[in-house]
Amino acid sequence: MRVYFTAMTVRIACVASLFFVRGWWILLVGIAAVLLPYFAVIIANQAAPGVGTRPEPPTPLELLGSDASDAASDEADPSTVLLVVDDPAERRGSAPERDE
Repeated sequence: MRVYFTAMTVRIACVASLFFVRGWWILLVGIAAVLLPYFAVIIANQAAPGVGTRPEPPTPLELLGSDASDAASDEADPSTVLLVVDDPAERRGSAPERDE
């Protein structure tokens, strides 16, 4: 943030100085006013090397089915495991009905 703020402050000074400088200096100040935002964004978006660690991805939440046959067994059958997806309710589809 500080580097970006400094670059934008220098750019404002370049734009303001366009009204006061003459000769070939106006070309130098104009080029700086045009190119500084590009380089400021490139520098500001660079991640610091080696800072922090990558977070672990979350594990999906599993819900077990509530059939009577599942309650009797200690291990859940893979066909009864439901994965919960954190989507808005209007985007979620209804679960397919089983033929028993």
